[in-house]
Amino acid sequence: MNSSLRRITGLWAALTCGLVLLGCQGDRDGINDSDSSGSQAAAPQAPSATDDTSTSIDEMRQLVASEQYDQAETLVTDVLIRRGDDPAVVEVCGDVAAGRNAHQDAIDRYQLAVDLTANSGDSPSAELLDKLARQWMNAGRPFESLEILERLVRQYPARDQSRTDLAGLQLALGLENRAEPHLRYLIQRGVGAMGELIVLTDITRPQSDRAICEFALQQNPGDLRPRYSLVRHDVYEGRWAQSLDDLRSVWQQHPEFPEASAYYGRALIETTEPQSGDTSPIAQWEQAVTPETKRLSAYWMAVGRWAEKNRRVKASAVAFWNAARLNENDGEALGKLSGALAELGRGDQAAEVAGRAADINAMRDAVEALFSWKKHSQRASVMIVRSMDRLGRAWEAASWARLATMMQQDPDPSAMEVFQRIRAGMTATTPWQDPTKLVARKIDLSSIAADLSNERRTSPAEVDVNTTGPPIRFVDQAAERGLDYVCDIGPAENGEAGLYIYQSGGGGAGVIDYDLDGCPDLMLTSCGGTPRKADSTTNRLFRNVDGRFVDVTEASGTGDAFFSQGVAVGDIDSDGFPDLIVANFGRNQLLRNNGDGTFRDVTRQFGFGGNQWTTSLAIADIDGDALADVFEVNYIGGDDVIDRKCMREGTNQHRSCAPLVFPGEADRFWRGTGTNRLADTTVTAMDVNQTGGGPGRGLGLVVGDLDRQGGMDVYVANDMSANHFWTTVQTPASPEGSPTVLREQGALAGVAFDGRSLSQASMGIAADDADNDGDIDLYVTHFTDDYNTFYSQVSGGLWADRTEGLGLVKPTMAMLGFGTQWIDADNDGWLELVVANGNVDDFSHSGHAYRMPMQLFRRDPSGRYRAESSDQLGPAMSAERLGRALATLDVDDDGRTDAVVTNLFDPVTLLVNRTGDANPDSAIAFQLIGTSDHRDAIGGSVTVTTDSSKWTRQRLAGNGFQSSNQNRLHFGVGRGVTVVDAEVRWPGGQSAQATGLRTGHVYRWIQGSQRPVPLRRLKAEPPKP
Repeated sequence: MNSSLRRITGLWAALTCGLVLLGCQGDRDGINDSDSSGSQAAAPQAPSATDDTSTSIDEMRQLVASEQYDQAETLVTDVLIRRGDDPAVVEVCGDVAAGRNAHQDAIDRYQLAVDLTANSGDSPSAELLDKLARQWMNAGRPFESLEILERLVRQYPARDQSRTDLAGLQLALGLENRAEPHLRYLIQRGVGAMGELIVLTDITRPQSDRAICEFALQQNPGDLRPRYSLVRHDVYEGRWAQSLDDLRSVWQQHPEFPEASAYYGRALIETTEPQSGDTSPIAQWEQAVTPETKRLSAYWMAVGRWAEKNRRVKASAVAFWNAARLNENDGEALGKLSGALAELGRGDQAAEVAGRAADINAMRDAVEALFSWKKHSQRASVMIVRSMDRLGRAWEAASWARLATMMQQDPDPSAMEVFQRIRAGMTATTPWQDPTKLVARKIDLSSIAADLSNERRTSPAEVDVNTTGPPIRFVDQAAERGLDYVCDIGPAENGEAGLYIYQSGGGGAGVIDYDLDGCPDLMLTSCGGTPRKADSTTNRLFRNVDGRFVDVTEASGTGDAFFSQGVAVGDIDSDGFPDLIVANFGRNQLLRNNGDGTFRDVTRQFGFGGNQWTTSLAIADIDGDALADVFEVNYIGGDDVIDRKCMREGTNQHRSCAPLVFPGEADRFWRGTGTNRLADTTVTAMDVNQTGGGPGRGLGLVVGDLDRQGGMDVYVANDMSANHFWTTVQTPASPEGSPTVLREQGALAGVAFDGRSLSQASMGIAADDADNDGDIDLYVTHFTDDYNTFYSQVSGGLWADRTEGLGLVKPTMAMLGFGTQWIDADNDGWLELVVANGNVDDFSHSGHAYRMPMQLFRRDPSGRYRAESSDQLGPAMSAERLGRALATLDVDDDGRTDAVVTNLFDPVTLLVNRTGDANPDSAIAFQLIGTSDHRDAIGGSVTVTTDSSKWTRQRLAGNGFQSSNQNRLHFGVGRGVTVVDAEVRWPGGQSAQATGLRTGHVYRWIQGSQRPVPLRRLKAEPPKP
């Protein structure tokens, strides 16, 4: 997208002309002196030295007008001797040199004319300054040209073209912050067009022009400042290591260059670890920082990141506060400030700041959607207008609204009404930014800033992980155990390449003990046919018989052939038998367990309908009435979503379309009525606030008491849109007879986007207490060239992006993650992270892998994660596949967590845990049964305690990307532990404690009982190779 913005409307024409033609008058090199005009007879003869000077000047002007520059040059020396103190004469001599492409001579003469004019007490003309600026550009000296243009605009502020030229050059050099006031001026004058408006949507996004910068370095290699401009894109994308050397070189040569200094400091900080790296370069940089640099938001972002890395929360809050006050449209600054305020316990302020960050993010997402339509989407333009309006940026909102009314593609019927409403509120005195909508300036952290010297670095808790035992190892035993299943999506246009977007998601996996024999069975869905038709291969139900799987699809009545995606498992009617809901691209299907080994399709009976593209589902009592509800996550729609082809740059072949090409589909909330019916209460029960909750292109889903505040929460991972976090709120009004509504608060909770306040292409979700502090942390997988995000819950209901500090950024950048889960693979009490990877189509022409290996991240004693090597994990995880859904289970009941992974084209993977130390006696597991609460007890939790450790696990629904995990809370307790204490907390708030529970067992805890009942002993099988 950056390339699309590189040249905005009205950019200085000389930027291109000067490079290509070396002067906009044309290339005069090599012209014969005797035929410089194309006709020797027509050329006037050069005057003799004895002619009157005025005659010589007139003739020289005539020669310039007729482009006889070489002849005119013969008069220059004589004219300058006689009239060298006349600025007008010197300017004409500069014109001669410019016409001959003698750029340095032209610069010297124009500069002399400028100085002579100034010495006489007059101001040089705008035309003269413009000429001088152009010659500096043609000479490959853009920064000198910049100085002249800045002077021109100061002296002639009403000259729109000069201001356009200046803003264009500032953008070309990566000085977006300097261009912003000029772009604002142009918009308010009605001069700016879509290009200027797009730039203003994210003024931190670089528009550097590589051709200009490379030409400058070629012509003047001694000036390294263009190298700053060239690395601005790396800086924006967070590629700090790649940009560090260039920024260092520029800073060493020009320490007074504010922008280069600020970003050099940031690059130093991002590539330095406080405890293990050499911090002296940072100290040297800080000592050289100028007052001009400290006026930049980018400088305070660097300072804040250093404080953040050193775990100095107060110092980071003050720095991010300064950054946000300098630029309240910097989403990253606002996001960082919100997180720091949350850690300081200033939840209300954090929420207000996050709200503005959410509006900025929504605007960016709308711009991305606009580019997916090649800047012709009326719908996306109206979305931009609405975001601008919420931000209090009226002039931009009005300009975008006007543009929207002229667009024909991707129509929005509200475009004209929105335009008229925005314009009606505008007057000549309307400020560019409504000050009442600013948030950072309402906050006062001055008292904290005055006391920073007393703040000490907080040390991370040491992690007692197993670093000496046998390595973690998994073996694929799908074929050996009879799990014969392939997610066959049908032939692509070119082997496995050239997929339609609906083919890229793959099938889902649901773990269900449908016959209540204690063994986890598997429901695997198929999507090989056509959306909204029953022409796929059938979904498959596999019964687990003592660790081996038997296909019972036909006997159980579960073999429908719709185009299926995810699968939800839960007791929809509270009869004690788990039921199934299959997500389809088309009509979803509710299969009720008859209790005799068969299922019946009760979709219509329950009033469960729809025809959307549903990806993930969850069965849970969301509104707290002890009845099962259903949350439905939908992806995209549009008339051409099934057959649209997208031709990608670099290939003449079709590749899977980007999701922003299509409109998002809204998620739905189905409330259980207690009469074997589900009521669609989406409109009445889902409170979509102004900063989110609209259609989000959902893929992943988790439901539970995620914020530990009581009541259910719903977290949805959205593709290239802000993630949604729906929390239950009690209201006096009672839609559909219930006082509970769902309110979208993703931005306020800190989980809508990453730490840079950017929406990501989110797929899967892993939810668990990863840091053993008693609350739920979240891990979300993303697209290639973007890191998967670790959200740590820093206080009740508030999360912060801690990915970088945990070492999880770099290992995931080249991957495209789908399903992911937390598991304690070695039963040492600390959770590992498992990720299934694989691209959505073959983009190898862009340098991205198609098939990818799985990844497992293990925590080290410092608290950071490391990716375990493929050799250690074994071929089951190192094999390159197109991994999709991932669900956890204990297939052989040996106390070691296993996993099932669906793949495109390849057979399903059954990862059986063969880690040596993970023996049954180092684990304990619980199954919760609700009575006064819903039977599945979603949101209920168990806390296990030993003499030295404490762990909490919660019963969740949804379980990430198109999957449902086994209904079991698994605890690894480490070696040597044989007895533990436990406490259960039920969704409705009841609790019970039990002591003296033996490890190596599975317990069932029924609500109302003080102690859980042991179901069976975990099997002690010898590890297999």
